[in-house]
Amino acid sequence: MQRRGCLVAGALAVVLALAAAGCGGGDEGGGTASATTAAPETTAAGGGGENELKLTAKGTAWDTTSLQLTSGTSYKLEVSNQDSIEHNFTFTEGNANQDIEGGEDATINFTAPAAGSYEFHCKYHPGAMKGTVTVT
Repeated sequence: MQRRGCLVAGALAVVLALAAAGCGGGDEGGGTASATTAAPETTAAGGGGENELKLTAKGTAWDTTSLQLTSGTSYKLEVSNQDSIEHNFTFTEGNANQDIEGGEDATINFTAPAAGSYEFHCKYHPGAMKGTVTVT
């Protein structure tokens, strides 16, 4: 049970890192991810709400570069862009692609894909702002 709590906490940390990964560039900042399957609360090991994750972009970097997710689970990612430039959160396998203007926040909803290892990044700063999503 303790391991599951750690896994959930790890998943939350990864999502938070993704949210913070806003990248600066010149796009309108549209993009939405689809949310489907209900998931447990981030602090619960199997309950009934959306998992909420947080990610911060600061200094053209994500505050977290690894996310732990559960396949088929819906996530609500809160991304905070603390830079003055535009960033973006892209997680292709989760159908997530959202621009975040400098100094603004965005909410991105997506469902974790099949088990595997994937990448998330900022489309404006893909070399500096990227991370790994591990789905179990």
